[in-house]
Amino acid sequence: MIDKCFYKNVGPFTLSDIASKLNLDFSGDPNFKIEDIATLDLASSNEISFFHRRKYIDQLIKSKAGVVILKKEEGKKIDKINFIFSDDPYLSMAQVASTFYPDCEYPNFSYPDSKKKKSFSENQFIHKDSEIGDNCVIGSFVKIGPGVKIGSNCVIGDNVSIYYSIISDNVKIYNGARIGGEGFGFISSKNLFKKIPQLGRVIIKDNVEIGCNSTIDRGSIGDTIISMNVMIDNLVHVGHNVRIGENTVIAAMTGISGSCEIGKNSMIGGQVGISGHLKIGNNVKIAAKSGVMKNISDNTSVGGYPAVNIIDWHRSTVLNKKKR
Repeated sequence: MIDKCFYKNVGPFTLSDIASKLNLDFSGDPNFKIEDIATLDLASSNEISFFHRRKYIDQLIKSKAGVVILKKEEGKKIDKINFIFSDDPYLSMAQVASTFYPDCEYPNFSYPDSKKKKSFSENQFIHKDSEIGDNCVIGSFVKIGPGVKIGSNCVIGDNVSIYYSIISDNVKIYNGARIGGEGFGFISSKNLFKKIPQLGRVIIKDNVEIGCNSTIDRGSIGDTIISMNVMIDNLVHVGHNVRIGENTVIAAMTGISGSCEIGKNSMIGGQVGISGHLKIGNNVKIAAKSGVMKNISDNTSVGGYPAVNIIDWHRSTVLNKKKR
């Protein structure tokens, strides 16, 4: 349920308005007024919803939604009045949500008392030797250390700490994240543990998002590098000297050990563990809860513990069930 105490609805819009904004075809009454958005099972006759998976077909048939976004071939099978046709209904619904609620594209972490810095909340420490670009939003209880550079149009949530880091434009760092912390590096000798000095940085490129309570350690001598358009979920740990390629997505509770290199366009499921000093190729998919203990080639899907080719893993699962 979308609570109007938290979110401002700028609707209504007509069916033709929405279709025009999305540059999509539609069928039905062009002047039909859409008041809000909702899921199929909860939508009322003046709301818009979407259908993108066959397992929700019963919800679609029973839905009271006044407008449904779906693929054109699906619309031919359903007797409803108003449709918007999209090759990717899930994406189109996200765009509709932003149309109705433009201020909620990203949460507002700024509740300032001061007129001097309208996008900065109170109760924060920003070191005088740090640099922050234009149009940044910074929440409460944020700590930004000396020498840190943050680009323009960045969002820093509450209780974030950032040290030893160079951050580019349009980066979103959510509540409780720790950027630039100590890497976990020791040398053991008899009864002595000697900490390895952590002298590197964290480099975060444009358009990266880092979820709540995630940690990214700075490099020991080299740098930890997060490339453009990387999406990191909540509770992810990235060890020192890790390099993550462009457009990679990492789900929650994943741990990446130090000095790993992860290629471009990869997808890493939740609770994955990756051993240190490994090379993960481009376009790799790693199933949730996998344990990665060796290098993975480009264009490979793996799963299991230890992680193997995804087809072999599924076969092994089936064989184990038959043995029981």
